[in-house]
Amino acid sequence: MISSLQRLLSLFCTSTKRLWLFLWRRFVTPRKTFSLETWRSTCATQDARTEHWQAYAPFFESKGYRLWKIGRHSHFPPDDKPRAPDGFSYENEYGANSSHLYSDTWHPFNYPARTRDSRDVLIVLLSDGVVGPNCVDALREMATGKNAGIDRNHTLPMLQEIHHDNLVFGVFPLVGSWFAPQWFPDIEHFLEAASQIMEGVAFLHDHLVVHRDLFTSNFLSSRRNADWDPDKGHDFLRPRYYIIDFEWAIRFLPDSDPETRTVTGPPLPWDIYRRPVPPEMKSELPYCPFKSDVWQLGKAFGKWLEYIDCIPDVVQLLQEMRAVDANERPSAREAVTRLNKLRSELPSHVLHSPIERNCDYDDLV
Repeated sequence: MISSLQRLLSLFCTSTKRLWLFLWRRFVTPRKTFSLETWRSTCATQDARTEHWQAYAPFFESKGYRLWKIGRHSHFPPDDKPRAPDGFSYENEYGANSSHLYSDTWHPFNYPARTRDSRDVLIVLLSDGVVGPNCVDALREMATGKNAGIDRNHTLPMLQEIHHDNLVFGVFPLVGSWFAPQWFPDIEHFLEAASQIMEGVAFLHDHLVVHRDLFTSNFLSSRRNADWDPDKGHDFLRPRYYIIDFEWAIRFLPDSDPETRTVTGPPLPWDIYRRPVPPEMKSELPYCPFKSDVWQLGKAFGKWLEYIDCIPDVVQLLQEMRAVDANERPSAREAVTRLNKLRSELPSHVLHSPIERNCDYDDLV
């Protein structure tokens, strides 16, 4: 009798939920947002951001995604079930027993969610149809389909593209956090990370995609964002590194004239652009964004390594990557080939030399 009642109750709850979702899709529409700028301004505070995204919670649930809950400073999963493996992120034994939170509670365009089978993802607002089509185009080329499964491609895969009115959302695996000093106990680990990211950029360039924002805040590790213990950091072996945030990316067509594969100025107006600036960007003339990508990599990685005197050839390469004259910089493919050759020639005692924090993290992002 009890078992029968439980089955009836479960059936009733399931039917009620399905009816509610049907009625919501049929008669209820969240407040429409027709531009990224309106969305950004609407999410100007943490409370406003939460309220705005939660207004879309029934829509995302109808697509199979439950938005995470939010506390004072972090998001946390919508249930207590263990996170299901997804093939994109892992943890060592120490971190696996820790709470997995998502602390980015301010970004207006990102929100974590969980699938019906307990895989954790990040939903990202990509485009309003006017702003962002280049981003969506680049991601369709590099983060989906056969390209997404190629080992040399380090673009974080896009699992699904979701449309709501004129808005385009991308669903991505929820992987690790930004580059941080504690990830790299020695030079060998850092050079492995740099090699993977540079290989990923070379792959983008091979497919005529420029990223235009290659700084450490846009590099992630497959190591999940959990607590870190300095004494156990070596337990995590060989993470995979991903490139994210294609907001300013551009894909040039294969049949385009190479002379026309140029851009002018910064990706944003000068009064709000805050990234380090390659020399050619300051000019009003068209310039090669592929060379600017290389400059950004040299700038980002050089910040960590330029003071280390036991790897002069690597430091020299990073300096060449940010040469004042763009024509004197190596291509991304040339740079990663040289880096891999140089690190293969380094003796063991150099590779195992520690990397100490030598700059403020805020300087890198």
